[in-house]
Amino acid sequence: MTDLFSPLRLGAIELSNRVVMSSLTRNRAGEGNVPTELVAEYYRQRASAGLILTEASPICAEGHGYPRTPGIHTAAQVAGWKKVTDAVHAAGGRIALQLWHVGRISHPDLQPGGAAPVAPSALRPAGQVMTLKGMQEYVTPRALETAELPALVARGINALRSAWTKTARRHVRPFARAVRT
Repeated sequence: MTDLFSPLRLGAIELSNRVVMSSLTRNRAGEGNVPTELVAEYYRQRASAGLILTEASPICAEGHGYPRTPGIHTAAQVAGWKKVTDAVHAAGGRIALQLWHVGRISHPDLQPGGAAPVAPSALRPAGQVMTLKGMQEYVTPRALETAELPALVARGINALRSAWTKTARRHVRPFARAVRT
């Protein structure tokens, strides 16, 4: 009989159990939105889950929508995530990085140069967002121009390549095949 704690094979990835830890935004990144030792320890402590899905990691500086979220778009951030994954792997765990761009769910206080967030359309979301200055009302984002899309896609590809280690290459392709079947 299969239960929650029995192993699971997803393509080439062998999980020790069927527990998948959902992502939670922890807001624990350091200066420059770099994953810190605290981030590494947080995930290492949870390595007994079959698979950890990390908090969302912005693909570019404009992709941030919350303070202190660890990005994956600078060399220092990539090095920080390597420490996190090394800690999880050393504890016998499996971890997958979630990539994102928040679009309009941001604020100029979280954007480079205080610029308006970008989104598919200039529609202001309802509500507020946490910034380093406290809660702020959302603003109307700037609609992304069609000509800007290739650069944004390139940033996403760069983030994916930054997260794409030899270990990931060995496991992701078989995992993708397993998910499709």
